[in-house]
Amino acid sequence: MPALAADTEQDAIDSVTARLAATFEDVPRDQVEALVQRALRRFDDSRVRTFVPVLVEHAARDELAGR
Repeated sequence: MPALAADTEQDAIDSVTARLAATFEDVPRDQVEALVQRALRRFDDSRVRTFVPVLVEHAARDELAGR
């Protein structure tokens, strides 16, 4: 993945983490970050990266909501 694309994806993942931490204030931020990173790893082998941040946010939000 080109460096610019990786930076853009990381910025999007950082935004996902911030949104989820704000929404689920009762969950420690480090746990939210770990959950987002775990969801992100599901897509490590994905060649098309366009929607990865959206998919990560949905997976992490579902897990946080169902805990």
